Amino acid sequence: MKEKFYVITFPTTHHALKFEQFIKEKGFNSRLIPVPREISSSCGLAARFEEDNLHEISQLVKANSIEYESLYFIDRTSNKKPEKTDF
Repeated sequence: MKEKFYVITFPTTHHALKFEQFIKEKGFNSRLIPVPREISSSCGLAARFEEDNLHEISQLVKANSIEYESLYFIDRTSNKKPEKTDF
């Protein structure tokens, strides 16, 4: 598993499930994970995807008005906190 990836959070579990289904239908790898503790102590689902898919997934999110809360870049090779970013 890669050590650098993106995590996208959603307002509800329903939105997370919808995102995962949509992205997989478009041929991208994404998997639902618990929201990492570094991002939030609240429970919930987030979607994880590899950094080399950012541009394509960004285009799909924008073109299809997919609702999400936040996007984070996580680099497990460093001691940095997750970096909040945007599409």
